[in-house]
Amino acid sequence: MNYDEESPHARAMSLRQIEVFRAIMMTGSISEAARSLFVAQPSVSRVLQVTESRLGFLLFERARGRLYPTPEAKRIFEEVVRAYEGIERVESLVRSLADGSSGKLNIVCSPSLGVHLVPLAIARFHAEFEQLPIAFEPLTHNHLVPRVLFGKNYIGVSMFEVVHPNIVTVPLESGRVWCVAKKGTLARRRTLDPRQIAAMPWIDYEHDTPLGRIVGKVFSNTRRPEPIVRVRSAISACQLAKEGVGVAIVDPFCIDADMRAALDVVPLHADADHRLTASLLYSHVEPLSNVARRFVEMLHEVLKQHLATKRVTSAK
Repeated sequence: MNYDEESPHARAMSLRQIEVFRAIMMTGSISEAARSLFVAQPSVSRVLQVTESRLGFLLFERARGRLYPTPEAKRIFEEVVRAYEGIERVESLVRSLADGSSGKLNIVCSPSLGVHLVPLAIARFHAEFEQLPIAFEPLTHNHLVPRVLFGKNYIGVSMFEVVHPNIVTVPLESGRVWCVAKKGTLARRRTLDPRQIAAMPWIDYEHDTPLGRIVGKVFSNTRRPEPIVRVRSAISACQLAKEGVGVAIVDPFCIDADMRAALDVVPLHADADHRLTASLLYSHVEPLSNVARRFVEMLHEVLKQHLATKRVTSAK
């Protein structure tokens, strides 16, 4: 690029010229500067010559084979040192962001996902990013969405559909809903249909909850039975079923190995294939960080393994 004498760039130093100038200042000679930059000595000499010609003043006095910085060079070098300190801070920040030693991971999720699966993903994530602080909170649906929308750098994991213009929703894994009851209650049944469920003591959900709406679909062609008790979460339904209160329909994400050992777990009849999808949520204005993407990868694998285990167990 050509610069005329009136151009503001005519006496500017390029990044390459600054790099060569700094190397000469730090080493005290052309040859040592060339060695530190891994280039030939004539290349450094040419860059210095062009730099001084562009600036219109000398940067070094030559005497007895040595270079001695002029007062102008010393003043320039003070600013170069400050600039390189800033670059080093940037490099340090980049390294810390890459290895997870800077920032924070904020996670909110549906209660069912918060019992076993999200904690398992967090444990795997922590093993890889030991220095990164993590905030984790299970929240009901009506609290989860506002936290993702208005919290800073929050990611949400929901098992219910979220449609909002300012939220990005990424489906992860999908699974069928299950019926649960006290151990031994459903031992001889391979599936349950709505009519069979209606003949048993029944644990239902409040109709305004996401699971309550799923149950409404299950009983769309059959009268929805009057429940023994109504709850707001599948976790509560599982605990009541464990105590023998009745049968409940629950999502595929809340049942871990301990819960399966304490409950009969039976799928709905194939004609009633009602599914729930675990989805990642984040704000349009807060794109995912590198470490958040890594956490999502681990969570996706945890969900996939969990649902694969459920399919194998059901087949047996």
